[in-house]
Parts: sequence; structure tokens; C-alpha cells
Amino acid sequence: MESLLSTTYRETALCHSGSDIIDAIINCKAAEATQLGIDFRFAVSFPVSADIAPVDICGVLANQIDNAFDACRQMPPSYLREVKITIKHVENFVFFRVENTVDHDPFENNSSLSSTKTDTSAQHGLGLKNIHDITDKYSGFLRNEYKSGLFISVASFCYETLDT
Repeated sequence: MESLLSTTYRETALCHSGSDIIDAIINCKAAEATQLGIDFRFAVSFPVSADIAPVDICGVLANQIDNAFDACRQMPPSYLREVKITIKHVENFVFFRVENTVDHDPFENNSSLSSTKTDTSAQHGLGLKNIHDITDKYSGFLRNEYKSGLFISVASFCYETLDT
């Protein structure tokens, strides 16, 4: 996390949410999206008083975005590659919504969304489990769905408010 925080502000500073970890992730991923030819948009409303560990925010948001980028990379170059991030809060809940374009329904032949990566030099397939474990820790949920050419991943957290 420290490397992420120190690097991204030098490269680009597009997101100013009030959360250093969210800003670092969004800014880093925006730079990566540019390199990958992915249209990357975001809207962030994050309560700075939310008692959510930065490592847990990173574990969810970075995994969601990485999964979206992987899906975009698998699409033919002529297709629209787009990732949209929305982070909002309602009362004591925070919702991380990541939408990405896809060229087919990923549930069609892979209902559990198991990793399809063949590279054996690194572990794969732990991202969704990690997101699920983290959202459970905060009495939240993970919902993934396909709708009209979009893959939509929504993770929620129920949080306590820090005294500020």
C-alpha cells in the first residue's frame, strides 16, 4: 500500500476523494487504463469518517478494477473498452460499483466466475474470494451480474462512524 500511495501522486492526480487509499488506487488505475486503451471514468463520494481499514478498501477496489481490466483486455481491439467506477455512501453503507464492457455474458460458460488464466507462475482465482471475505467482515455483500453488454460488480460495506 505504501508503494501505491507514494507512486500514484507523482504520475497523476485525478481523484480527490478525501481518502488517500481510494485516491491512490483510482489515480494509479486511471494511468494504467490509458496505457491499455480503456476509457476509465469514476465518481467517488466516500465518507472520510468511515471506519474501514485501508487494506480492506484496497483488497476490494483494486481486485474489482483488475478484474474489469482483465475482461477488457480479452475483448477484440475494435470493441469499446470501458470501465466505470462509482463509490457512494448511504447512511452507514458504502457501495463500490465497478462496471466494464464485455463482449459476451461471462456467466454463460462459467457460472462461478472461476479464473480462466492459464499462467501457473502465480496464483489466480483468489480475487473474488478475497472481495467476498472482506465484505462479509463488514456485514456487506458482493453481487456480480451481467446486463446488456456490461459486467457489474457491486461490493458493500457496513461501517461504524469514527469520531472526528
